[in-house]
Amino acid sequence: MKSTGKAFAIFVGAIMILSAFASFVLRGGDENQNAVAVSGQDSLQTFGVQGRYVEWDFNGLQDVLQMSPENTVMAYWINLSASENLTQAATAALPQSIGLNYGNQIHSNNRIEKLADAVFNGTWTEFHAVKPYRVGYDGLVIPYEDYMMIPAGTDYAIVFGEPSLFGAQDSVRQVLDVITGGLSAQNFTMVADDQADMQVAALGIGGESMPLSGGYKEFYLAVNVQNSTDHQGFDLNARYLQPQAATSSKIAEIASKNNLSYSAAGSKADISGLVAPEKLQSVLTALLGP
Repeated sequence: MKSTGKAFAIFVGAIMILSAFASFVLRGGDENQNAVAVSGQDSLQTFGVQGRYVEWDFNGLQDVLQMSPENTVMAYWINLSASENLTQAATAALPQSIGLNYGNQIHSNNRIEKLADAVFNGTWTEFHAVKPYRVGYDGLVIPYEDYMMIPAGTDYAIVFGEPSLFGAQDSVRQVLDVITGGLSAQNFTMVADDQADMQVAALGIGGESMPLSGGYKEFYLAVNVQNSTDHQGFDLNARYLQPQAATSSKIAEIASKNNLSYSAAGSKADISGLVAPEKLQSVLTALLGP
């Protein structure tokens, strides 16, 4: 997981390189080099990159897991267009993310509309849904399975499409291996085809870097924006499979402090309820922290 200060310092350094790289390589505008004919304003061909584009459903966490390697231990998906409050709370509570913190710099000031992250094999890859924009580049590409990995700095790469992939070159290759037919993550049994404005899933085998230090077999969180006349805030549901005693005690305490419902039956426990906007960040931080 990439939440350590040392790791994020490396990411910030990388994004500094990426910013310079973006101005030189990922140039929007009327560049003619490596031009590809555009067939529509929102067509992936608008990116103007040679080779294959990623083309995968990107409507929720299940879609992300289907692109993620089988050893994935944590993943999340968030609709960044759903609520600014949700975006800010997620940015504070989730493991530090280049896309959440520096998304506009990655994509030449084009907004990331939906974002996901998968953690696997000691590394990670981010998934970005961005409206296609013109990319100018000068042949600095690494072909892989007919996809064009455009280097970002020394160690990072972008593969454009829907969604676009961003991460260390080796981690992006692992995701491309899945997209081209490799084994995907199969151990997340609580996600199913659920959809929400924000989804997080983790496996206890990921260890102490997981939410609540991995004190469970499996964890799943779903958050939806509620804007009805009678209910304004965020509908939250957190579910745990085989939670340890300390984890059950902690989530019961979180529920009590925030006027949420807590229930436990057999090997499962969950908390749910409506969270006020001003409390969302603190609730998410409690659920997703150590």
